[in-house]
Amino acid sequence: MRRYGPMARHTRRLMRAITSGLAPKSILDVGCGEGSLLVSLAQAHPGAALAGVEISENAVALARRGLPGAEISQLDVAAARLPKTYDLVVSADVIEHIADDQAALNNIAAMCAPGGAVVIATLQGRMRRFEADIGHMRNYKKGELAAKMAAAGLIIDKKIEWGFPFYSPLYRNLLEAIGNQGTMGAFGPGKKLLSHLIYTAFLLNSASVGDYIFLRGRKA
Repeated sequence: MRRYGPMARHTRRLMRAITSGLAPKSILDVGCGEGSLLVSLAQAHPGAALAGVEISENAVALARRGLPGAEISQLDVAAARLPKTYDLVVSADVIEHIADDQAALNNIAAMCAPGGAVVIATLQGRMRRFEADIGHMRNYKKGELAAKMAAAGLIIDKKIEWGFPFYSPLYRNLLEAIGNQGTMGAFGPGKKLLSHLIYTAFLLNSASVGDYIFLRGRKA
């Protein structure tokens, strides 16, 4: 799903877009999963030193296997931070799963070097039932995430609100109706083709109206 799923691919595309123009010498992915977002950012910012943190021991093992040159650590970002700082800190589809999101954002901001940038990607708007089932503690209200990032000492300088109408509401409503079936598990040829067709349709979504939000903040 992280490699071939249409949303994961668009997450990587939009993360590259919102970090374009930056020249980070180091990148940290908070909640790096198996490492596909870090791989994508490394291609967009060649030469940057890569690091990732994950709460899941299995994900840490996968990321270390896929990114042998990166520093991958096990970390609960709501409770702790790394002693180092990085020029670019990103976190996609993570913060909505954390009960104390303000503590997590404070730690994320603390791991950003002075003058560096933090990018948070998450969902806003009405939470669907399947999103609660996969561990969302919340979907953010308009302006809520920006306020919490500001409270962590970040100055918002770029925003993408993406997804209307094909991702949200249409695709999310469909996933709610079918109980999120079809987006998990192994991806054979048929599933890969369907995912590519959905990815292509999602290229027609608005990048200024939508429930999938990317906020970039500068370290004050």
